[in-house]
Parts: sequence; structure tokens; C-alpha cells
Amino acid sequence: MSAGAETADHRDCGVNAQGPRRDPRRLFSTHQRSEIVSRQHHVCVQCNEDLPELFHVHHVIPWSEGGRTDIDNGVAVCVECHLRAEVRQLPIFDPRRWQREAVDRVLPLLRAGEFATLSAAPGAGKTLFASWVYRQLIDGGDIGRVVVFVPNANLRTQWADEAKALNVFLHTGGTTERRGYDGVVMTYHALSDAVQVQQIIADAEEESTLFVLDEVHHLAKDQSGQAGSWAVNVARIVGSHNSPRHRVLNLSGTLFRSNRQERISTIRYEVVGGDRIDTIADYAVTAGELIRERQLRHIKVLGFDADMQLDAIDLSEFDDNDMIRAVDINADSRMRGPLIRKMVRDENYLDGIIRETVRRLGHSSVALEGAAVKGLIIADSVHHAEQIHAMLAAEVGARNAFIAHGQLTSAEAEIQRFRMSREQAIMVAVQKITEGFDVPDICVLTYLRSWRAPLFINQMVGRAMRVTQRERDLGLILPATILVPNDAAIKAAFADVLVGAMRVLDAPADPCLRCGQLVCICPPRPRAPRPWDPAEKICSGCGHPWKICICDCARCGLTRATGCVCYRPENYPVNVEVVGEGEVVHVSVDGTEIDLHIVHALHGALDQMGIPEVHLEQAAAALQQQMRSDPMTFLTALRGQDQERP
Repeated sequence: MSAGAETADHRDCGVNAQGPRRDPRRLFSTHQRSEIVSRQHHVCVQCNEDLPELFHVHHVIPWSEGGRTDIDNGVAVCVECHLRAEVRQLPIFDPRRWQREAVDRVLPLLRAGEFATLSAAPGAGKTLFASWVYRQLIDGGDIGRVVVFVPNANLRTQWADEAKALNVFLHTGGTTERRGYDGVVMTYHALSDAVQVQQIIADAEEESTLFVLDEVHHLAKDQSGQAGSWAVNVARIVGSHNSPRHRVLNLSGTLFRSNRQERISTIRYEVVGGDRIDTIADYAVTAGELIRERQLRHIKVLGFDADMQLDAIDLSEFDDNDMIRAVDINADSRMRGPLIRKMVRDENYLDGIIRETVRRLGHSSVALEGAAVKGLIIADSVHHAEQIHAMLAAEVGARNAFIAHGQLTSAEAEIQRFRMSREQAIMVAVQKITEGFDVPDICVLTYLRSWRAPLFINQMVGRAMRVTQRERDLGLILPATILVPNDAAIKAAFADVLVGAMRVLDAPADPCLRCGQLVCICPPRPRAPRPWDPAEKICSGCGHPWKICICDCARCGLTRATGCVCYRPENYPVNVEVVGEGEVVHVSVDGTEIDLHIVHALHGALDQMGIPEVHLEQAAAALQQQMRSDPMTFLTALRGQDQERP
């Protein structure tokens, strides 16, 4: 439709009984028109001539046939070309295998007015599934509207955009939807406002409502068993699983709480031993299943290390050698944290890992025949993020470098610009981009934090696992490349998430000797106390144990007894300087460690073998797997390479 001809009042647009559902918004906004024209470089898509001052924006899928009013369904054309512009049909939703299975479990419960719980890996397609469930419920006359709760503001727009694929139109600007919309999507923060809560209750009583609780673990009680305002008000609105007031669909892509005190009122649990509980999901699908079905990307974790020079008084535990790497201090938990935090802030280290990030993005783009791909760098703090962003902008240009953190007033807009960008780009964030954020173009993730919380890692890795339509069209699925500091604790945290929460590996065949279960449910064992080592407990200055050292601190002039709380150089490095360029020294594919010798040996034979460089580590993993049954596989591969050389 032309910009001038689209004069229908959007308030009169709703469900068309004679045809498909229509977008409540028929007219493209000024911002959408600007984005479409900019994307086309001010050229008409029909005649390839410069666009005149007066032009039309055409719905590729006609609005009257269910086409959405968004930039992905709009093209700018000359007035004369409008009638000849391409017209497409509304695509038919083809559910995935797990979605077909899950809907058979979930629909009967919701039609009976009960609660249903879906546990699916990040990137599985929970938004489309929930929209599909809603369409079936409303088409069957079970409900009249839907209310979706999400963790943050960015997900409101994302949910509304994705739900349009099934002609489900969600209002994002308030507590009650406008006429013509299917419902409303809001953040959990609305549950802190008593006025909004009362309005939600009133709307649900007026018309039968489906409540969708996305990332429902946000509604858990704290460790003392106390419920926050979100949990209390959700219980007021929808009731509990024992006494439901409205239909509820729980969604989550992460582990649920296992402590009896940290329950969620809309979730059913079972006791698995002692004080531990486990979630009862009506349907669950793991990342491992979806990876094997090519619905998600394989995951490869690369440890990045560099030579470091430490300025410290006592380096005796490193054999009087002042040049070490992160892997060398794995056994020293006291030194590990401060050293890693200093290392990831060193400009030489950052320069090396940023270059490696850009190089890995280049491999992915080449494999996709030049398609734009994106990267995500997770920083340790706001200051750290700004440091990385400045270096990144110098490397790739300010136009392709984005940053978002809590102290940036334009963070939400910056995230949306990054999400909608059609060019190769990298975003630097602290915690702004984790759960639910959907940018399938992200295929390289660089983690520069010492924090190892499983929930955070699980959600963050999911940002790089989504498969793009470009990959499906080419029949080539990229790996999700994760770059991390070469620290044993960080690598172990990622391995625990991949093997545990995401289940990328099958459970071990032998049950646990303590609990008898294939997937161990034993509580963690307490750590054994470290043996007392006189060499590390005595101050070299005064000869006293360092905890009661009587030496004056060079920084504050105090002693331990008079209030000094500074780090002592006997136990912590004062300065860390990265020397030379870093390199990838550790490779893990889907939780399995890969021998670097195999990776290096295959690197020179990729062209002869017809393997894109982005799949180098996966090819090495496949070869290593074959070597377990036939040790000669490696030599055969090398011999084949030698024969192909001129």
C-alpha cells in the first residue's frame, strides 16, 4: 500500500472474520520509513533508480492478507512502480519436532484451566511456541486475550516482533492493550506497582486471559523463603499451581531452583532427597537434542592466553620465573582472581583477544558467502566495558562498535540499533544482554569476566546458539564460538553448564555411587581445608605470620593491627603486564576437550578437504572421535594431505 493511500484508522483493524488477522498498525511509522530507505541506499527496489522526494512504502505481504507493518515486510518504491511491486503470500508456520510434541502436552492442561510448564534451551523457539499455543486457544474459544511478562524492556519489543510471525499482535506501551491487539507484553517490574497490578486483575476478570511467564525463575522466593513483590503479586493475579485462577504457561531456558526455600508459586516440584527439590516440567527439551537436530549451533570454547610479567615480591612458587601464563596459577586460588581481573584489563591482552574475535567473525562471514555476522563481548564492569569499546572502535570503526551498560541512558536504544543493524558489528555489554535477547547473527562470544555463575553463563551462551535463515538456506550451520581467558576455573564453569544444564553430552552410563542416579543429585561436598604452608604465611619483612604482620604498609602507612586492609604483595601480584600477542591454547567442542596438535595439523589441509575455516575445530573433534576406534585415522588423514600436495 502507498504511504498516501493508507488512511484506514488502525483502531478499526482487528480480527477479520472473512480472512487472516491483520496488523492493528497499517501505516509505517516515520522511523520505519527512514530505516527502509536507508537499507535500500535511497534506491527504488523495482526500477533501481534514485527514490524521488515523494515515494511509497509497499507491504511485500499485503496488509489485507495478514502482512506485518514492520521493516522486514516493507520496501520503498517510486509512485509509478508501486503497482508493479512484488507481492508474496503469508508463510505457513511449520512447527519443529519438539513444538509439536510439547503442544500435545500443554494444550490439554491450559484448556482445563490449569498451569503448564515448558523447559526449553535458550534459542529453542519458546516465543513462537507460546504464540502458537495462544492462537490455538483463542481459535478454540478458550480465551480472549494474552498477557506476557518478560524480564526486561528490550524483550517487550522482541516478543511483539516475533509473535507477529503467527499474526499475534501484542501491545507494548501499557498495562491494557489497545483495541485490535491480542494482548499486552510488559516487564516483571510492573508487578511492583499496585495500580498496575489492580488493573491487570480487573482486565483478566473481564475477559478470559492466558498469562505467559517468560523466564519464570525471576519469580522465585529468596533463600530465606521470603517472596518479593513480583512473586506475591503474581500469586494474587493467577493463583498457585494448587489453586489456579487463570491459565498460565511457564517458560524458562535455565535451571530452576533446587532449594526448598526458593520455590515458585506457579511451578510444581518433587523432592529428590534431603532439602533438594526438582522442577516438574510438562515438557522439556535440552540444547543437546536441538544441536543434534541442527536447530541450534554446536558450541566450541577457546581458551585465550598470553605471556604475562608479574611485579611481585615473592614468586618462589613459580620457580623464580617472572614470566607466567594464566594456566600457571590455576592451583593458587588466592592469586587467581586478582590476576585474571588485571589480565583482562591489560591493553595488550585486550588487543589480542579483540583481534581474535574479529578474525573468528571473518571466518564465519566467509563461510556464509559474505553475509554479515555479529559478535558479543561481555565485560567485567562499566569502566572495563568502556575501555574495551574504545579499543574495539579503533579496530573496526565506531559505526560497527556498540556498547550497552546500566549507566548508559541510551542503552536500550543502542541494543535495538545493534539488533537491527544489517552490517557486521560487535556489542560490548556487562549484564544488559543475557536472557532472552535474540540476535541470531551473533556467532562469536568473548567472555572477559571472572564471574562463574551457572545461570548467567547458561543464558549468555544461548545468545550465540541461534541458527539464522541464511545458514538454513545454505545448509551450513556455523558453530557458536566462545572465547574465554585460559583459566581452569572459568573453563570448568563453562564445561559444567554445557554438560549439566544444556546436556550437550549424554548422561554417563554408570550411575553415581552415592545417590544411584544417572544424573547425580548429591549435594556438593565441602571443600577440604588447604594444607598450611609456612612459606606462604610468613612475612619476609618482619618474620611474623602475614595476618599479624607488624610492617608498615607502603600504601596506607598502617599495619594489620592498626587497620590496614590493603592486599599484601606477599600474596597478591601488584602489577600484571601482558608481553607479546596472545593465542588460542585450549579448544573444547560441545564439552569435549580437543587436542591442539590435531587442530594445527588440519589447519593446512582445509582447502584440500573442502572445509570452511570456521569449522576447523569441529573437524578436529570429529577426527579425534574417529581416532578412539581407529588410532591410524590421524596418520591416514595426514598421508592423504601429503599425496594431494604438488
